[in-house]
Amino acid sequence: SGGERGARLGPCLMPGGPVEGWKLLQPLFESIAAKVDGPAGSPPFPCVCYIGPGGAGHFVKMVHNGIEYGDMQLLGEAALIARQLGLSAADVSKLFTKYNEGPAGGFLVEITAALLRKADERRGGGRGEGG
Repeated sequence: SGGERGARLGPCLMPGGPVEGWKLLQPLFESIAAKVDGPAGSPPFPCVCYIGPGGAGHFVKMVHNGIEYGDMQLLGEAALIARQLGLSAADVSKLFTKYNEGPAGGFLVEITAALLRKADERRGGGRGEGG
């Protein structure tokens, strides 16, 4: 998991299958996985975790994608409602940028704000459906 950023910086891996296979491939998976900061003073640790027997990794990835797609739909619906209420794309971008500073923040909110900013720049900052 990780999309384009994961391809460049290392993915988050959710392998499943026989535990013997995990033990054999764990060093390889850990070497290519993204790394996150550990507790103060400890080295970063890899974003990889053995999930379970055959199919378990795919199941976790499916659930992850379902949650992510639900989040994307929610962001799209929120932006649409705001636009239908007359806010410009720049205004909606500012709202999403503000939301990104709080507990609702994250990559999807950040890129939605950036996309709305770009859309507004291309369309001249208009209001409503077309702008």
